[in-house]
Amino acid sequence: MKKWIFAFGIGTFLYSAANAQAPAEKALLWRISGPGIMKPSYLFGTMHLLCPADLKMTAGLEKAFTNTLQVFLELDMDDPALTASLAKSMLMKNDTSLQQLLSKSSYDSVSASFQKLTGTPLGLFSKVKPMLAMALIYPALLKCNPQGWETVFVKMAKDQHKEIWGLENIADQVAVFEKIPYKLQAEMLAESLLKTDSTKNSFEKLLTLYREKDLPALSAMMQEDKSMEAYGDIMLDDRNKNWVPVISKQVKTQPTFFAVGAAHLAGNNGVISLLRKQGYILQPIFDK
Repeated sequence: MKKWIFAFGIGTFLYSAANAQAPAEKALLWRISGPGIMKPSYLFGTMHLLCPADLKMTAGLEKAFTNTLQVFLELDMDDPALTASLAKSMLMKNDTSLQQLLSKSSYDSVSASFQKLTGTPLGLFSKVKPMLAMALIYPALLKCNPQGWETVFVKMAKDQHKEIWGLENIADQVAVFEKIPYKLQAEMLAESLLKTDSTKNSFEKLLTLYREKDLPALSAMMQEDKSMEAYGDIMLDDRNKNWVPVISKQVKTQPTFFAVGAAHLAGNNGVISLLRKQGYILQPIFDK
């Protein structure tokens, strides 16, 4: 989790709760159909930070988006209050600062590495939750002006006059970071900055797996991270379980396009597996 969490769809398969399984196919786009669904909905695995060259709109993805009537992202990115809510939620409670969580020598080293990598003084983010501050590292590693699929889908939704919704809100996401001790978050930030070669290698591996649409390998990569043993449930599993009832309700209402981090699709507790346990049919769409 500490090195990759920020970046993180031939045939018909019908699975009952007894034999539902994690996706084995290499696909990011999945068709949702099944009992109670008049027209299919679609599920797409995103990555939040990519270079523009990696944001390839394929014919199948564009068709899936166009054939739906509404869009669900992790957050309602079209909400005008989102920026203000995010700014308020980024700060640690009780006026806690990064200087209080790390020794002076460690903080000085981390601060120097952060400024060298990002060109920005770490002091500007000293009271921000360390895992959120960590997200600033990855654009520097990409060496491009990073974008995310969410920006693409928001624009497409506006062009096609579709409503955008969120599977959760800022409060839900903030609750996740409050369950991970600040000190541990600070140590994770320090490790990422003091071992930048390792951080870069892990991130490049993650990017490669995403480009290859390899959900099984993404799941395996998560399992290799020891920190996921303690916090994988609140970072991924619990959120997946909270999203499934929302998805289940919407697909029976109207064809919907869902886009969430690809890490949420993979594994036995991923969204695909959980929906299959509910009796839905999820078909991979192999689209180049």
